[in-house]
Amino acid sequence: MNEKDRTVLHRVQTDELYAAIGRFAVKFEHVVHAMQMTVLQTLQVNGLSSQPLANAVTAGLTAEPMTRMFGAVVAEARRSDPGENERRIISNLLKRIRALTEQRNDVIHRTWFVGWASPDQSSFEETVSWKFKNTGDGATFSPRSSTAADFDELSKTADELTELVNRVTGCILLNQPVSAMMSLDGSGRAVITPQ
Repeated sequence: MNEKDRTVLHRVQTDELYAAIGRFAVKFEHVVHAMQMTVLQTLQVNGLSSQPLANAVTAGLTAEPMTRMFGAVVAEARRSDPGENERRIISNLLKRIRALTEQRNDVIHRTWFVGWASPDQSSFEETVSWKFKNTGDGATFSPRSSTAADFDELSKTADELTELVNRVTGCILLNQPVSAMMSLDGSGRAVITPQ
């Protein structure tokens, strides 16, 4: 590969990585926003008439406290019909949101070396990163390598979770059980029930 082709490939693959990381960051925030909308709309359906007051309650909440609030609000809204299947669906959804939050935090709070390459490197589709964490045994080193496809898989998961949260909101607003729109698949994962 000549130097001109190498430079072009480096730019293209580096841009793909940056775009995939950014796409995941944005799509993750869609999950958080969907949970916030569930909380706000549930408060309004149950008598809160002040949108600014509802916004003040949720403003600035990051993913973890928003997930806790979403779980509590859904549990309260569904208290009159807390069937076991419904609890399992919501429990799985919350578990998956927490897992994605951990993945998001790991991605965002790492030092990534996107585009860094040795002079003889001819492929730039993979990036490496590192992160140190203090533990009782001292600092632990956690290297990681990822491709744009890895980040896009996380984005896909975020899209799925956003849709599931939106379905929960719909069930609350329509006063239907969550199982009217969602079910558990064979592996116990909450999924949208085909209509």
